[in-house]
Amino acid sequence: MAGRPSRRRSRSQRRIVALLTGALVAASTLAAIGEGGARADAGARADAGARADAGDAGAPDARSPARIPPDPPALTEREQWVFVLRWAQNEPYLVAVHKTDMGAPHTTPRVMGRFALELYEGPTLIERARFNFPMLGAAEAPDAGWKTPPRFEPGLKTRIGIFFPATKRGTRLELWDRATDRRWPLPWPPKEAVYADPPRDTASAASPRDASAD
Repeated sequence: MAGRPSRRRSRSQRRIVALLTGALVAASTLAAIGEGGARADAGARADAGARADAGDAGAPDARSPARIPPDPPALTEREQWVFVLRWAQNEPYLVAVHKTDMGAPHTTPRVMGRFALELYEGPTLIERARFNFPMLGAAEAPDAGWKTPPRFEPGLKTRIGIFFPATKRGTRLELWDRATDRRWPLPWPPKEAVYADPPRDTASAASPRDASAD
């Protein structure tokens, strides 16, 4: 009779070991299935991302700004056109054009500026003369509060004379405001004259105003 409890305990222990072994095998199987599924999902996402990148690489980004051509080689001319421009009422005005003899060949300087006179021959940029109206710089973003700088632009009236080479090249001259990306056509080839009307904004349908208004 003393040996029966030992046999019962041995059978019980074997059952416990078998149950534990089965549980471990099941857990290992589930872990392997989960890891494989995660790898498959990650691979699918990576493949989809690669396909999207490949598709985007060949398509232009509609949000990217148009490329601005660099300054062309500066022209050198002894005779120069002088374009007298005025800034008033937040608009540029062509006041007068006259020709001057510099006495020696004069090369268009390369400087920084918000505005530019650009001469084109068809789609090709031939010459660019940058400049700034006195006291008028790049447009500043407003900063609410006491740090807001004073703004002179709304009521500013100023003028400047721009030297531009009297070349026989070119078919189209434009005044370009880089801050607002607005353009105005100017006469080319020009004639010495005094003008009463401001240049017309190529992107605006508004009627030009009298340039003599102060």
